[in-house]
Amino acid sequence: MAMILSAFVCKFAYLLVDLAKEEVDVLLGVPGEIKKLQNKLSMISEVLADAERRRINDRAIDHWLKQLKDVMYDADDILDRCRIEADKCSEGSSSTSSACFPFPLLSCFQKPLIAHEIGTKIRELNLNLEEISRGRSEFNLQISSPDKQEVTSQKSRKTSPVEEIDIVGSEIEEHTRSVVDLLIKDDRRRNILVFAIVGAGGIGKTTLAKRIYNHRRIGEGFSVKKWVCVSQNFDDINLLKDIYDGTTGDLAGDQSKSSLEPKVESSLGGKKLFLVLDDVWTAEVWCDLLCNTLKSCAAGSRILVTARNEQIARQMLAVDIRRVNKLSLEESWSLLCKKVDLGGEEGEIQDLKDVGMEIVKKCDGLPLAIKAVAGVLCTKERTGRAWSVVLQSTAWSTSGLPEEIKGALYLSYEDLPSYLKQCFIYCSLFPEDYTLRMDYITQLWIAEGFVKAEGSSTMEETAQEYYRDLIMRNLLQTDDDHQSECNMHDLLHCLARYLARDESWVVSKVHQVGSSNGPMKLRRVFVSNVHEVGTNGPMTEIADVLVKKDTLRTLMGNMRLMSEIQMDLFFHKLSRLRVLDMSQSQIQRLPDSLGNLIHLRYLNISYAKISVIPETIGNLRNLQFLEMHGCEHLSRLPNSIANLRNLRSLGLADTMVAGMPVGLGRLQNLHTLYGFKQQGNRSEGLGTMEELRSLSCLTVLSIEKLECISSSSDARGAELRNKPKLRSLRLHCTPDLQSSEEQMRRIEEVFEELRPPPSLEELRINNYFGRDFPKWMAETSSSASVLFPNLRELHLFHCKYCERLPPCGLLPNLERLDICDFAASVIDVGSEFSVGTSSGGGRAGVDTSKYAFPKLKQLWFVCMPNWQEWHWDKGTQAMPCLKHLYLWNCPKLMSLPEGLLLHATSLTTLHITSASSLTTIENLISLKELYIEYSPNVEKVSDLPALTALEVWHCTKLQVMGNLPSLKWMKLGDHEMKSLPSNLLKGVYTAHLEELEIWCSMELIRNICESDSREWQIIQGIQKVHAYSRGGSVHAFYNKSPFSFTTNLNTSSCSSSEMPSSSSGAAL
Repeated sequence: MAMILSAFVCKFAYLLVDLAKEEVDVLLGVPGEIKKLQNKLSMISEVLADAERRRINDRAIDHWLKQLKDVMYDADDILDRCRIEADKCSEGSSSTSSACFPFPLLSCFQKPLIAHEIGTKIRELNLNLEEISRGRSEFNLQISSPDKQEVTSQKSRKTSPVEEIDIVGSEIEEHTRSVVDLLIKDDRRRNILVFAIVGAGGIGKTTLAKRIYNHRRIGEGFSVKKWVCVSQNFDDINLLKDIYDGTTGDLAGDQSKSSLEPKVESSLGGKKLFLVLDDVWTAEVWCDLLCNTLKSCAAGSRILVTARNEQIARQMLAVDIRRVNKLSLEESWSLLCKKVDLGGEEGEIQDLKDVGMEIVKKCDGLPLAIKAVAGVLCTKERTGRAWSVVLQSTAWSTSGLPEEIKGALYLSYEDLPSYLKQCFIYCSLFPEDYTLRMDYITQLWIAEGFVKAEGSSTMEETAQEYYRDLIMRNLLQTDDDHQSECNMHDLLHCLARYLARDESWVVSKVHQVGSSNGPMKLRRVFVSNVHEVGTNGPMTEIADVLVKKDTLRTLMGNMRLMSEIQMDLFFHKLSRLRVLDMSQSQIQRLPDSLGNLIHLRYLNISYAKISVIPETIGNLRNLQFLEMHGCEHLSRLPNSIANLRNLRSLGLADTMVAGMPVGLGRLQNLHTLYGFKQQGNRSEGLGTMEELRSLSCLTVLSIEKLECISSSSDARGAELRNKPKLRSLRLHCTPDLQSSEEQMRRIEEVFEELRPPPSLEELRINNYFGRDFPKWMAETSSSASVLFPNLRELHLFHCKYCERLPPCGLLPNLERLDICDFAASVIDVGSEFSVGTSSGGGRAGVDTSKYAFPKLKQLWFVCMPNWQEWHWDKGTQAMPCLKHLYLWNCPKLMSLPEGLLLHATSLTTLHITSASSLTTIENLISLKELYIEYSPNVEKVSDLPALTALEVWHCTKLQVMGNLPSLKWMKLGDHEMKSLPSNLLKGVYTAHLEELEIWCSMELIRNICESDSREWQIIQGIQKVHAYSRGGSVHAFYNKSPFSFTTNLNTSSCSSSEMPSSSSGAAL
């Protein structure tokens, strides 16, 4: 159940404190009732933790909790009504009347009708709780103290990339290599061959499939790659849309198999496809749906299937079935150590190994179970006693659960504090394999009332800590280093779905909506995979049933086909809604009945065709999140938005809204504001930049169309520098403006007045058309570090008139810097870029004693058309933490600076694209990966002692590769290449070089296939060589030991006697 009662009751009791303190029950005509309510909740809350545990296998307790939960939902509605009425009264009251009633709810209770109504409901609530409370004595429930909110800190826990830390044992590496070899092998039995990975749930099938999917040889060997999560209740229409190779907008009107299948077939016709079908439960997905649709793919196309049942793979005629086995005990212990980060003292590891081995035995060799338990252990002390408590937990043996979620998975849930339990279960509201964005799911948790901020933290910050904690506990999984997106393993989704029971549903057919006959009422619905055909299609049927579920609090999903009439009926009937997501809706106007949803906290109409929002939206006084991104038909906001005083987020990016309503500045709880514009003035009924002045809680702000601000005084009115919580600021002008000198001067003055506060962590400037950056960006020496001590990311895009780069080298915490598409007049980047210049100007005034860019990790230079020199001499220490450097489309840059070679000692990855004047890349001692493309004058790559991977495309003059002793993998690509560089392996230890991949002309492949050719003499000492023609249609594969040489080159053009043989190979 998404509502965990112990958390909900605790929150509700806290809200009653002020009511009791002010003796509101006397005003309501029900003296003593609020105190009585407090006492009952206090007694009930003491046993809720035990009741939640025992409900799994005790139907009577489960029934009791359902009754209590229904009463608590009603209680929440009552308290909400109090707040709404109080807000109305306080808005119209004078300062005198406010002084008379210091507690804001008191003022509304002066209205007899409202007071009587609320008083009656509180008395009924007490009677219901009295009856429920009597029932608890039958169950002998144990008293326990409520959870203390204490989000687990990740600062002490080091993490590695997901794809590395989850891998143990040699089997997965062997499977990866051998399956990749088979997938790219020339096998023409059929155009498309099916391969399969099978094994138990949670054993690592998807992990193996991801490693194969992301393997560079797969990326190079197929023209189209697709990954589709199928799951048990897959939908034909969505599956076909996911496989379609084109823009999704092409299929907007297609809602049937008959219309989609020919489009999918045409989009993939003649293309070499690699398709992963993950989590397949029935062979029908291939045999009845995709086999015929994909028949026109090019020869060599491959399907990789993951499934629990081997019989499914056989029914799909898989040519290779790879079974993933359980981990051995030692491998299980190794994975646990990795996930708990037991990489410290050997003594510590040994002290924990005995109990740790007993724990992993219970996990039965299943990686998912081991990771779930590791998530529990991460929150405990690293002592044998603390781990023994986990080992002896009764959660291991809880009965009444489905077999696949018993043991470790349920233990990982049971260990959660109540405030995290409800967040975890809430994720089951989404379909299997659904990708959840951090900002989206955390907003929903806040809207549902799951988040309680403590201390100086905002609710958003607290919710993000909840999110990160669930990831750390391995209950949500992410491949993203920034953890901005996640999903839930299907077995964990199954666990959460089981615990949610009949309170929330994912529905695609009307019969799935469920019945309201039992004690538990339907509260949350996600509408999934509904494709309307005709006026009485599935959406119409579902809408007709949902409109009768008047207890619904959350409605989201695919409602794009719901009509305005249906929506109007929803708004009249479903007045208890807290969350409504109708993004991508096709309706053009929101009905006036929207104003009936007085409990609503979250409303999302992003990317809908809506052009009119009614003024009745101002009735939604509880609304916290209003998201309207991408509403291209929306040109004006209703003035009543200024009444939404509880609003925390307003999203208007990429809309056609002309300006902001007057009074927006009254929304003083706003934390996030995207798409603010000033395109008019108050006389036109639109707000100005001054609306931002009073929004002191803003943490994220983006301002668009800054060219429309007429004067610096208007910009000054925003007072951005006085926003102490602002972390992210995005300043946008309209792209490709043809600006006059006057407009350039004015935009410089406007930006000068938009100085951010010292709290800023991210700054993004787009399409700025001034010649000089504002002074607050150009500050030099120590003042820059004082102005922006917390800035971590700086993105400067399309500043086409700026003649010099800002001096940002002294920003003490800058980790990422993007410089993209600057003026043609930027010819050199000098040391002023690193540390600024003295007041006298010139490089002579540079203070080289300062360490420039002390924490920079990632640096991008993109589209710098006339940049020729990067001045950074050996005396300027800078960028000691730089790991990744990208130089893209810098055609006149002649060389890498000496300072980079000497001081960027952490640099591991260098990407160079379209650097036509660059000739040499050398002396980067820490570099591990080098990628060079379309840089035709590069002649030499040398003295890179740590380099392990080198990829070169279309660098026709490259002849020398010297002193690359660590090189393991090299790729050369040029479809016109007719011979290999003469000094290709001069500085390469061929014994270390594991693989050489060549994309070249047919002539070069032919030469490689001749045992007496110069090319064969060059490559014969390499362990593995793969050569391909354009598109991969012709290839030659060589393996040194054990010797093999295969090719599909026309044998008439190269006789077998001329080809390398095992005897010639043995002689090498």
